[in-house]
Amino acid sequence: MRKLSLSEWASFAEIVGAFAVVISLLLLVSSLDKNTAAITMQVDDATYEAVREVKLSLLNNPELFDITMRAAKGLDNLDETELEKYKAWLHINLDLWERRYDWKSTGLVGDEDKGWNDYFSAWTKRYVTRELWNDLKWQFTDPGFNKQVEQALSE
Repeated sequence: MRKLSLSEWASFAEIVGAFAVVISLLLLVSSLDKNTAAITMQVDDATYEAVREVKLSLLNNPELFDITMRAAKGLDNLDETELEKYKAWLHINLDLWERRYDWKSTGLVGDEDKGWNDYFSAWTKRYVTRELWNDLKWQFTDPGFNKQVEQALSE
């Protein structure tokens, strides 16, 4: 058996090194996928917790709960102060949707929505009138988000 020359050993080492780099890259991609999935789960949990907190605050505030129930029947059932409280409550909820929209549009969460857009669209149809949206939309500057709200209101 003949001995390998130094240049042959170097070539062999380069091939082994190339395989090691490929394996390292594959492991890195796998790690990134797992990290992305973990971040997506954290964003979903944060959205759920925020929605839950808003709902609990409504349930724990009899005055706001009453205002919300009367507003659902018609805005004429509210005095000026109650209408402003209702708008503030709407803004908080729409802000949650806008935050979720921002996370999705910046790539923090993937294209799979897990029903959040449907949830917020249905919520908007139920609680936000066109008149209220026209009064609130100046606070939401993202044209893409505004388009989503407009679409929910037109359905």
